[in-house]
Amino acid sequence: MRISYILNSSLPSNNASSLQVIKTSEALVKLVDKVFLITPDTGLNKSIKNFYDLKYVPKRIRLKFFKKFPQGINYYLFSLLSVYKALKLKTDLYITRNLFTLILLNVLKKKVIIEIHHDLSNEGKLVKFLYKNFNILNSKNILKIVAITKSVKNFLTKDLKVKKNKIQIIPSASSLKIKFSKLYKRKKYNIGYFGSLEKSKGSDFIIKMSKLDINNKYFIYGGSEETIKELRKKTLNHNIYLHSHISYKDLKKKIKKMDILLMPSNKTLVKSLGGVGNIAKYTSPLKLFDYLASGKLIYLSELKVFNEIIKNKKNCIVINRLNPYIWCNHIQKISKNLKKINILKKNAYNLSKKYTYEKRAQQILKNIN
Repeated sequence: MRISYILNSSLPSNNASSLQVIKTSEALVKLVDKVFLITPDTGLNKSIKNFYDLKYVPKRIRLKFFKKFPQGINYYLFSLLSVYKALKLKTDLYITRNLFTLILLNVLKKKVIIEIHHDLSNEGKLVKFLYKNFNILNSKNILKIVAITKSVKNFLTKDLKVKKNKIQIIPSASSLKIKFSKLYKRKKYNIGYFGSLEKSKGSDFIIKMSKLDINNKYFIYGGSEETIKELRKKTLNHNIYLHSHISYKDLKKKIKKMDILLMPSNKTLVKSLGGVGNIAKYTSPLKLFDYLASGKLIYLSELKVFNEIIKNKKNCIVINRLNPYIWCNHIQKISKNLKKINILKKNAYNLSKKYTYEKRAQQILKNIN
């Protein structure tokens, strides 16, 4: 089987969506004859193999990006060009996240799998008109719709009347391979956060925690060099260490050094693309799956969608209020109970084995002829 995965996103980049696609594509390479990854010719000036720590690299097809056109026009141009290129590659199965690409492939009666990760509210008027009025998501050419969470599936079935048997829930995953280790008593614990520095993700909250909890060390990895420089000017306490975004290859080295990992997300999460919309109801953050795979003690804020994966007091600690005093006090108390911490850590580590990219790729191709 020859698969073309069409992604309208820069590679390599610091976007979580790009990471998930490249890791899924890597896993698909091991299952089929050929995987083509069709993307714009944009991204950081780095090797995707090294940046994403890949062992199996899909064949990347770069399409020249039309920078002189507005973003909206580029969206449609990319879809047209990527479909044309994929047809020339004699593709058997197409995978995409792009609805206009899906619409074009459906017109051409090609076999398609689409991944949907949100409520489609940010789609353009033309795309919304087409998929709503022509019932495209129920087309026989669409072999499967991959919903990232149950909430996405519920949106598709209730709001868009998509048939339930069209949809398969396949969450995010992690490719981190870290040997589990117990936590032992120490004077200071390393408490870390890896990810976006958008306020809705909680970086400001972690800085407040570090000012209250001077007995532990806090580490933030994320954002641009400029953003980190500005944060350092405002953050004068000496127990917090601020770093810009790191590659997935470096993530393993840094996360191994942590004892506790934080995810203090707001109940309103903005989309990183365009900075609009609330994705808190639908999100399946890659960070959570990497945290689980690291075998560390995890603290999360209460988002209903997280309950599809984790369970409070079994494999993590969920705190329903974003109050830094409460979080710091809880860390102080639980640090006296290493037995409980190591049970939580081990349960999280074991849970992560369900969510690998190998299993994700297998699920995507399951029952596909």
